[in-house]
Amino acid sequence: MRNLLLVIGILWSQSLWARSHSDSVYTKEKAKWTLGTRSFFMSTSYYNDFKDDFAWAQSAYAKVQTPKFKGFSFASRYAVFGNIVSSDLAARDPITGGRNRYEVGLLDVTDLDNQYFGRLEEFQVKYDAALFSFAAGRMPINTALINPQDGRLSPTFVEGLFFNFTPDKANIATLNYITRISPRSTAAWFGVGDTFGLYPIGLDLQGNPSAYKGNVDSDFVTVFDWKHIVEEEAFSFEFNHTYVQNVSSTFLTQFERDWKLHPAKKLLTGLQIMFQHGIKNGGNDDPRLGYKDPYDQNWIVSTRIGVKDALTTWHLNFTYIGGQGRYLSPREWGRDPFFTFIPRERNEGFSEVTALTGYFESRFVEKGLQVYAFAGIHILPKPDTFAINKYAFPSYSQVNLGMKYSPSQWRKGLDFHGIILTKSALNRDSLQPTWIYNKVDLIHINLIANYTLQWK
Repeated sequence: MRNLLLVIGILWSQSLWARSHSDSVYTKEKAKWTLGTRSFFMSTSYYNDFKDDFAWAQSAYAKVQTPKFKGFSFASRYAVFGNIVSSDLAARDPITGGRNRYEVGLLDVTDLDNQYFGRLEEFQVKYDAALFSFAAGRMPINTALINPQDGRLSPTFVEGLFFNFTPDKANIATLNYITRISPRSTAAWFGVGDTFGLYPIGLDLQGNPSAYKGNVDSDFVTVFDWKHIVEEEAFSFEFNHTYVQNVSSTFLTQFERDWKLHPAKKLLTGLQIMFQHGIKNGGNDDPRLGYKDPYDQNWIVSTRIGVKDALTTWHLNFTYIGGQGRYLSPREWGRDPFFTFIPRERNEGFSEVTALTGYFESRFVEKGLQVYAFAGIHILPKPDTFAINKYAFPSYSQVNLGMKYSPSQWRKGLDFHGIILTKSALNRDSLQPTWIYNKVDLIHINLIANYTLQWK
């Protein structure tokens, strides 16, 4: 796939040559430039005497998007990252011996000594036609299991081939063939198999540290996604299939519909059904070094009901995970797709989960202000049942309070986002320190400032 970048460059050079030498070309369109910055402060403190941490880091990127020439266009984006000030994130917690989980995500998790670094995030050529588009190279992605997971300085990017087919306004089908990934909070690009284990690896079925890092044999991921949207009925249907070579196959169907209660208010409803099973050798012929048990079969149901009007939104959500073995999806690739997802935690790595969450949002449009709250409980297997609880995580409750502010009258492209959350263990009987640190009984704060400037 590295050679693909050379092909892209050649293709783009040829298109530039054709443009400069064709007497039929005349356009007033210019390349679109985007500059963006993000400043991110994060801190985590605990109810008890575990190691507290904080970090303040900065990122900036520049992106160029060319106008189309006979359907072809090119885009490239480069980002730089730096640590302004932080606690000693490489130091271990003196009680558990564990390493920091949250604040390290503002740096390069593969090398905490790498305080300043850059990353070529996008480098792609794209062809657009009336009914389809095709792209090759490096680009962002947003699918059920591989997505930006926007919780740090820059999102996840992928490299490969991408095809979109739009036969009409109600349907869009996408097929992605991915061979390399640059996960959020990393400086480099990795082959698919090498991305497994960049984030905390958890425990194997016997409770020992997992050994799959660097041992997963998987060269590619394919993602097929079909969306059917009927705007007149506020109805959408999505089917997604994510195939990870040698590891797993995951199917997701999602239905959403808004029902008009009266002209200014809607009833929100949603249903998700997911099925995942292991395939081939689960990533390695040696089960101790594989990622997924090939005999695992997991199914998930998630539902939503709520109400939305011009100024407020609220909904209640329920998810149940069941089946045989652990439901697994690399945390390096994206966040949970379930309706019950609450930022800063996930329900991957378990074979039994019952989650109930609520969400409320109030919008003050004229002031550019939005306030919101999440609250939920997550019933998990006991932390010491390692075969069905990969991270030895206790059942917990979580509450997030957030605010977003976009001062459009003052400076267009500027926005602020603040989050404060707490997670608490539900059952404190025989709660071990390693089941608390990085997991529960904590207060977590995010303060984020974004600024984006565009021009042609």
